[in-house]
Amino acid sequence: MRFIGLIFIFLGCFLTTMAQNPVLAVSRIDRFTKELIKQTSLYSFKDGNTVKLHFNIRSVDEDYYLQFNVPLPVTIKKGTEITLIMEDGKALKLLSDNDIISQSEADISKRMIVCTLDVPEITALLKQQVVSIRVPTANKGIVDLNLTAKDKPMIRTAMVLVSPKLVPKKK
Repeated sequence: MRFIGLIFIFLGCFLTTMAQNPVLAVSRIDRFTKELIKQTSLYSFKDGNTVKLHFNIRSVDEDYYLQFNVPLPVTIKKGTEITLIMEDGKALKLLSDNDIISQSEADISKRMIVCTLDVPEITALLKQQVVSIRVPTANKGIVDLNLTAKDKPMIRTAMVLVSPKLVPKKK
């Protein structure tokens, strides 16, 4: 009986350590502004066993945002160029819309780097996978991350979740 209990404990620990694909965490109409808000769950990109970067996608009506969180006390200025290397080798450059100033380890989980996505950027993210991400910081250098095979499709998966559903044309 103890052996079976141990198997369930190990199985439970194994399943909780595996990363889950992004899911649609928010899909609602704001009752004050009447805007449709969609947001995916936070997904963690790891380098080995260390989490290097979190991301999610948010849409408000027809506006789309790619949001990153660096789990370090970093300083990132508004207008910082975040580079995504796509699977065809081309660089997709996004500009941060906000300043991030983390004073200590206590406030790192609250700060999201917000990048507004335009139509060409949305199209590129829907068509191709991201291979690597580069986030320059003012105080910690450059955070470089080469995505693993299982992480490469995650940004595209999240984009599909928040993008508008295609409506069949009426004949």
